[in-house]
Amino acid sequence: MRQFLTLSLLLFILSACGTNGEEQTTLTIAAASSLSDAMEELSVAYEVEHPDTEIVLNFASSGVLANQIKQGAPIDVFLLASKDHYNELVKGDLIDPERHTNLLSNKLVLISNEATSLAGWDDLLSDRIDRIAIGTPETVPAGAYAKEALQSLQMMDKLDEQLIFAKDVRQVLTYVETGNADAGIVYRTDYLTSNKVNLVAEAPLEANSPITYPAGVVNDAQEEAKTFFTYLQSEEAMTIFKKYGFQGKK
Repeated sequence: MRQFLTLSLLLFILSACGTNGEEQTTLTIAAASSLSDAMEELSVAYEVEHPDTEIVLNFASSGVLANQIKQGAPIDVFLLASKDHYNELVKGDLIDPERHTNLLSNKLVLISNEATSLAGWDDLLSDRIDRIAIGTPETVPAGAYAKEALQSLQMMDKLDEQLIFAKDVRQVLTYVETGNADAGIVYRTDYLTSNKVNLVAEAPLEANSPITYPAGVVNDAQEEAKTFFTYLQSEEAMTIFKKYGFQGKK
């Protein structure tokens, strides 16, 4: 009798584990690299409120993420830093037409390493500056905005030989932090994550297009993706985003 009860209990436990496993939902969230700190905290907060959901974060440049979605990668929700890459997804009919929005905004800033003293954007033309890091404009939105700003300031052609290109905006920050670049152009939110760089100046007003972060649910995403998308727009989520320097949508 005791053996029978022990076996019954074991079968019950195994059955319960199997049921819990079936109910667990894993959502894959594709987010621009500049959102990494905020999204890591936000995902933990979401999982506390939704214990049956596991959040898997996929960080990369917006161009890379958009290509992954176009190629059919199993992504449920995206947060990009580029309106252009977002528009590509819209044209490809890859987004839930009822669940997308301009979620956040940001600013572009010029930074320098601790050994380099810059007074402003004009100092980029100084003989003291050998290397300036920006994201690769074709795939990294921060790089595209940086190129736009430098063109507006009539510096792009003059700095051609000094520019070094990074795979994403966080790599730009790393180049400057480690002294592999004298200066770099990043988002204000990236600057706020580091105590190893100096803030030189914000990009002049109208020097670059407004920096927006479109978010949305991918077509054929899991049902739970709708709940997560709604959470992204909640007061709790916005408090986390603002903690890391992001601004509300414009």
